[in-house]
Amino acid sequence: MTTPWPDVVLALLAGPLVVAGLAKVAARADRLSWPVERGPLRAPVGPRLVGTAEVLAACAVTVVQGRPAAVLAVTVGVVLTTAAAVLRGRECACFGAARLATVKRSHVVGNLLGTAAAVAALVGGPGDDPVLRAAVAGASALVAATVVLVLDRRARRVVTTPRCDEPISAVRLYTTAGCPSCRAVKQLVATVEQARRDAVVTVVLAAGEKPPGELGIAGVPAAIGLGTTGEPVCGPVSGVGAVKALVDSISVVAPERATDRVG
Repeated sequence: MTTPWPDVVLALLAGPLVVAGLAKVAARADRLSWPVERGPLRAPVGPRLVGTAEVLAACAVTVVQGRPAAVLAVTVGVVLTTAAAVLRGRECACFGAARLATVKRSHVVGNLLGTAAAVAALVGGPGDDPVLRAAVAGASALVAATVVLVLDRRARRVVTTPRCDEPISAVRLYTTAGCPSCRAVKQLVATVEQARRDAVVTVVLAAGEKPPGELGIAGVPAAIGLGTTGEPVCGPVSGVGAVKALVDSISVVAPERATDRVG
């Protein structure tokens, strides 16, 4: 008699995978912080290919019977763990535009634990109950999507600008030509008033080039607030939301109106 727990484990792993895949496929490429800048997996095609592969893999893990599903889950886990280890420290759209985050040790550990769970399911001997897997996978996907949306809303509320020694007169923005999230920042900057747009100085780095080392920023988009003398007055920020918040904090002096000079 087969035990149902291996099928439940595989379905639980498939839920977040399908959410991550659909998020990448559905999101606009210019809103994604995609870490691959060269090769066939670069944006805008790369996110679509990876997202589609994740969705197909999740569906296969759910419907394929027996041990082949577990073998596929282990393979996916190894690939994701390796990718997280390689991309550690870089900003990546793990769940599409809804959740931009820097890849940390926790991502590597989480994927490693998922791989270990898939190995346990393989050893335990998955059965052939696609109905059970589909039900559990659907519930797992719903929970994963809810968690992603909650974390995204919380992250949006806590985006703040760094403390500054004096008012910010300008912002130096660091981007690269092939960075989708940099394009997203430029689009957001284009929506602010003209005076603030004029105070943004953009530095386009070469492919693979990092912002100046003294800024302590690993990737782009990144920005730093400048004072009236052109010297930094704020700690640097990185990421789409933080850069936009820094631009919004630029001090704009309203022009003197003619009526104010009368008399």
